[in-house]
Amino acid sequence: MTRQQVLAWLNERRPAPPPGLRAHLEAAVVDAPDPLPEHLARLGSDLLARVARHPAGGREVALDLLAADAFVTYAFEAQAEAAVTGLAGLAAQVAAEDAAAS
Repeated sequence: MTRQQVLAWLNERRPAPPPGLRAHLEAAVVDAPDPLPEHLARLGSDLLARVARHPAGGREVALDLLAADAFVTYAFEAQAEAAVTGLAGLAAQVAAEDAAAS
């Protein structure tokens, strides 16, 4: 998926995220060869890995954590739209990526 395709899909989501989170989501989106659900899940996992690299946490990682949650949620939404039968596979992918990140 191209960055523009992902941003267009995100733009259709309702309710729209708050402006600060929306800007953070948009900044994280890159081109990738993956289908939308997998791409969104990977973006979420990448942000979660960034949060995990800062175990002290704090406000400086709050937007990364919120964006990670949003991307994974959107990944499941995109998968449900594409084919509900793929939800279990996507869940396994997300679990494996999160396990590798920690």
